[in-house]
Amino acid sequence: IGKKINKSGRLAAEKTDKESSFVDSQGTIRDVHENSNAHVEGMDRMERFLSIWEEEGCQMTPLSCKDHDTYAADSQFITHLMGRILGQQGLQPTPIDTRGFQSVLKLIENTNADSFDLFYGLYKFNRNSGDTIERLRDALDTITRSLEEHKSY
Repeated sequence: IGKKINKSGRLAAEKTDKESSFVDSQGTIRDVHENSNAHVEGMDRMERFLSIWEEEGCQMTPLSCKDHDTYAADSQFITHLMGRILGQQGLQPTPIDTRGFQSVLKLIENTNADSFDLFYGLYKFNRNSGDTIERLRDALDTITRSLEEHKSY
């Protein structure tokens, strides 16, 4: 079934393939595809947990962890980041608001209504969030340079 890790952290038996194994809470190395009672029970628990969200109308999309984190940084984190940045501007409704500006104000309201801990969690627990910030800085620099270059026309 599995191999035990000794006190020095080394395998007491032969090594297993890193891609298809994990260490459980008791220090036993388990195969990901292992058809043990614990694996079956864990899969059943996961399916029951996911079904709660499906029953509430959430669309469940199977993704790899890497894809999930990329999508989350490119959608959730950037949304919260822009809402917080724009919120720092102190923008207020005006008598000549466009629909676009009203959307900006709604973004600020929605993202700033969430806790800073949520925003920080999107940053801290997703290594792609730093890349999102860097791409945003690069984009701002590019657009600012374009504006400055356009002055000469």
